[in-house]
Amino acid sequence: MYYAEPVYRPPSEAYSLLVQATVGCSSAAAGRCYFCNSSVFNRTIPEKKFRIRPTDEILEDIEIGGHQYGKGLDKIFLLDSNAMIIKTPELLRIVKKCYETFPNLKQVACYACCEDILRKTDEELLELRKAGLNLVFVGLESGDQEVLVLINKGVTVDDQIDAVVKANKAGIQTSVTVILGLGGKKLSAQHAVNTGKAATKMNPSFFAALTLMVVPGTVLDGMIKKGQFELVTDPLDVLKEVELMIRNIDAPGPVVFRTNHASNYLPLRGVLPKDKAMLLQTIRAAMKDPRLLRSEYMRGL
Repeated sequence: MYYAEPVYRPPSEAYSLLVQATVGCSSAAAGRCYFCNSSVFNRTIPEKKFRIRPTDEILEDIEIGGHQYGKGLDKIFLLDSNAMIIKTPELLRIVKKCYETFPNLKQVACYACCEDILRKTDEELLELRKAGLNLVFVGLESGDQEVLVLINKGVTVDDQIDAVVKANKAGIQTSVTVILGLGGKKLSAQHAVNTGKAATKMNPSFFAALTLMVVPGTVLDGMIKKGQFELVTDPLDVLKEVELMIRNIDAPGPVVFRTNHASNYLPLRGVLPKDKAMLLQTIRAAMKDPRLLRSEYMRGL
């Protein structure tokens, strides 16, 4: 099977078969997302420049995967950063091939930029869901427009909300990720508050938070060196962000909430809204006893 390394997948896809459907990220190719290592890869690794692989090559890889891993596989994740950009007829061929090859398959998932979802009609999304594309991961990053402009996300908060709501309507599960500390010290509070409010409007199936880790060579790295961005460096300040964010999430749910990514200081898990009080209590306990936090050397991307 072909892979353009390095490859990244969500923590929940650790036991999925990874299929390289696209390479790189269309946003990185456009110079967006100042914090992301994909922009560095796009500049420095020729093999990681954004492209959509020919469908026949993808189908062949799925066949190879069937021979290598047997018919018992139950999850597939389509790489790279936004396989949802693939035109619907071709994406349908890919998804259907997955289920034909693996009769016990229960889930096909991929990353999606909000434009990828908004570009597709309601009918196309419904057709993809019926074919078996049943989970998409969307990087909200922040629910604060000033933060999105700061890091050059290239979309609006409303675009992000509309995309998740549209996928939800089609019956596709949505997993939304945000980045603690992305507003720096200056925008920390509004980043947390407005991200919680955006999550409320989205009401995603899953909601996860990462903590900002600066990748050398990114635009954000340069901004920090020039004094244009002041990092949130105190773990307690990061906990204050996640506390404030959770306080402002009033989604009807159920929303599975996680901070299980290796970048986080405090792993949290619960279902909102029923576990909101428990999550806030856990955060307050960690604020009083920093020994409960993950050591800096154990954090990673």
